[in-house]
Amino acid sequence: MEREELIKRIIEEKGEQAIDDLIKLLEDEDSQVKEIASETLFKLGKASKDPLYREFKKRIHEGNRNDITLLYIIDLLADLEDERIKKDLYNALSLFDFEEAELIIYEALSKLGDGEKVYKILRYFLLEDADRKKYGAQAAMALSYIEMPEVVKDLVQAIDSGDFSGEDLEIIKKALSNLVTRNSMYYEILKKLVGDKDEDYLGG
Repeated sequence: MEREELIKRIIEEKGEQAIDDLIKLLEDEDSQVKEIASETLFKLGKASKDPLYREFKKRIHEGNRNDITLLYIIDLLADLEDERIKKDLYNALSLFDFEEAELIIYEALSKLGDGEKVYKILRYFLLEDADRKKYGAQAAMALSYIEMPEVVKDLVQAIDSGDFSGEDLEIIKKALSNLVTRNSMYYEILKKLVGDKDEDYLGG
């Protein structure tokens, strides 16, 4: 609750004037500070888009490797549906040396409507990669933004595989739930695949 109240206070007292300072806080070493700054920027909505986009372009141009702040900005701009970043996202992939970063970028592309272009690599992370137990849940959430019937089958296969348990399994079920909630056609596909057991696949 403290966190929510802090965010609300920043928005009420500073509003759009806080945006530049909030973007700077995305570089803070404390992950909680970054999360609060990120959530506040998202709640400020449209007003955050241009300042975040300028910071995005600056960091892409600088080309620093493994820039964690850039990942926060990519995630935010994708949530804010800023399609201007799409082209540069493909170039951004080469700036990172670790899979979690790639998955954040693939998820951003999926949110912005380029999911079909990255579907095969996300499916690989979920079902075929040797490290699928490590990255599968993250890949599942990225897949949940892709409007393709095949994704339903992939997520069911992941749930049935026995490779995932605990929180990761719940995340994959949530990804499937998000997908079928948005599109009734996908719910019908799920019913054909699993019959009356569909609730078991959608989690709590």
